[in-house]
Amino acid sequence: MHRRLVRLLALGLILARPAFAQDSSPASDPLSPASDLGSRTSDFAPPPVYPVGSEPQPEPSPVRWEGQTALLGAVRLDSATKTVTATGWVNQTAGAIEVLACGLAGKVHESVFVLPVNALDLQAALLLAGLKGGEPMPAIGQGPPKGSPVDIFVDWQADGEPKTARAESFVWNVEENAVLPDAPWTFTGSMIKEGQFKAFAEESFVVTYWDPYAIVNLSHPAGSNDELLVVNTNVVPAVKTPVALRFIPR
Repeated sequence: MHRRLVRLLALGLILARPAFAQDSSPASDPLSPASDLGSRTSDFAPPPVYPVGSEPQPEPSPVRWEGQTALLGAVRLDSATKTVTATGWVNQTAGAIEVLACGLAGKVHESVFVLPVNALDLQAALLLAGLKGGEPMPAIGQGPPKGSPVDIFVDWQADGEPKTARAESFVWNVEENAVLPDAPWTFTGSMIKEGQFKAFAEESFVVTYWDPYAIVNLSHPAGSNDELLVVNTNVVPAVKTPVALRFIPR
């Protein structure tokens, strides 16, 4: 049922497209000088305080269209190629990892990249691209993950030249003393549990250590062991280098 709820969110985004296409009136800019926002700030009520565990859950961003590209917050979906793109930066250049890409409040102490995106937007875009999650893994480290295969590419600039590498090339297997082989990742999809969309709560978007709450999991068997994988220092750019992660369904 949890996966059906998340897929309904994506369906709502599809149905929203005609409304966005027909609405040609320009949106008002609350930051523009003409806005009367400043004159009404005194009318704002203080933000409510919620007990821990009862906070309102997020919703996916409204879909905006630029030609054939759907914009879900900071996530882009090319409807022609089914390519989903999210931008961020290099976060870690050495050491043990459990995550390839996390959010700002995710496991930044063990993640190669940080993507400042809404987890719901990323999952909704991947669902719209045609990916489907399989049976959830029973617990962290217990797999293998099941779902649609998806290739992930990382784009960045080095000395003014564009660079591209497969996502798994940033991961080194210490047991085999080798970089991970080229292979697709697995879209497992996150889930709603105890009233929380878990990928939003934990912000683990793409993981190297199998996690049932993550959106995309490593397909390689090394994903079952949290002590095998480290950053491939031969490939990773410097910290804070801007990157774009492209998710392409197989």
